Amino acid sequence: MPAEAGRLARLVARPGRLLVISDFDGTLAEGSRDPAAAAIVPLARVALRQLAGVATERPDRLAVAVLTGRTVADVAARVRVGGIRYLGDHGLQVGSYPRGGRAERLTTAIQPGHEASVEPAERFASRVPELLGRPDWLFVERKGPSVAFHVRQADDRAAARAAVEAAIDTVDRELPGHDLAHYRGRLVVDLRPRAAGGKREAFERLLVDLRPSTVIAFGDDSSDADAFAVLRAAREADEIDGLAIAVTGPHGMPDEVRAVADAVLGTPFEAARWLASVARALRREDRGVAPRRTRSSRSGAGRPPPPPRARS
Repeated sequence: MPAEAGRLARLVARPGRLLVISDFDGTLAEGSRDPAAAAIVPLARVALRQLAGVATERPDRLAVAVLTGRTVADVAARVRVGGIRYLGDHGLQVGSYPRGGRAERLTTAIQPGHEASVEPAERFASRVPELLGRPDWLFVERKGPSVAFHVRQADDRAAARAAVEAAIDTVDRELPGHDLAHYRGRLVVDLRPRAAGGKREAFERLLVDLRPSTVIAFGDDSSDADAFAVLRAAREADEIDGLAIAVTGPHGMPDEVRAVADAVLGTPFEAARWLASVARALRREDRGVAPRRTRSSRSGAGRPPPPPRARS
């Protein structure tokens, strides 16, 4: 078995709790010009449902989380897998619903202390499109104490982003003091409370709350680089073991993500295959069945997915 596939298998077999955590857009879902059209890769949903089964039956062995910039309600409705943790708005929101239940039964909590940001966030959400003449390419995502302006539908994304930032500056001068500040992202201008932190802080909280011995993380954007850096630091401190896997989407990958990733996958479908591989290994473990080569695997069918390309 190639090196990265072997490393993944060893991580899954490591004693203690395994945390599997993934971004959504560009990682579990193919990239889309329209943020509202993003759909999970079907195999990723199947794999997550299998993982959720293990996590429900053996929470001391497995925890599964989706950490995304979308709201919890939005991403849960797109993933539609119960029994896992949803961390929305880069960790500002947390939600879940029971395995076998409906996403509409989702319960969501927002980190307290950011209520004062709701009104200025709504002001930005209303005024920025007005100042820009409500262009067709602008997608505004209201998230309570934060707001995101997506520019991926624009023909000239750099110019669109600059226009959004200029409009934000104008609105900022109109408002009294507030706690909203720019957050990381390539195709989105995200305003969120400074004190809320982002994926770095959300990932750190998960490590404290769950105390995993092993982490397998998937992501594709600048904010995911922050989470990968936390994983790398904890691994270098010999606190946990783990693997940070970057996924290349149709818009490419920021160099900073590649720099902190352990390996790179080409598409969200490849990420889904790796999730399915983890789920199979854990289900075999439940049955007490050791992995073995079969005639079908020797002929190619049922063979583990090819390993992610090691970063250079």
